[in-house]
Amino acid sequence: MNSFDTVWRYLQTHLDSDTTIKNWTVLKGYMGDTFTVVDISRSHINISTPNAQNEQKVPTEDFMKVWEIWHGYKNRNFTRTEMTPLTRYSKYIISIFKWYEVQNG
Repeated sequence: MNSFDTVWRYLQTHLDSDTTIKNWTVLKGYMGDTFTVVDISRSHINISTPNAQNEQKVPTEDFMKVWEIWHGYKNRNFTRTEMTPLTRYSKYIISIFKWYEVQNG
């Protein structure tokens, strides 16, 4: 498993603004709806979704918290509901981590 720093550096250099990400969950796979990366910085990734009035600013710390349990989530040891105390942005983070894994084969 790559370290979070490795993953975050990859996202910083390969996840371009205007990248469209498909929503994905371990239970249902790709679910059809998408969101768009608007901006990427060291401290956050801004997301635009068709259903949100404002952009969602997802902090680096939230990505880090989810990465710590990512493999447990994929093995169904954690549910998205159990991520709620960690972040309110799990939908976006999970889908971005899935995008990362697809990009890295």
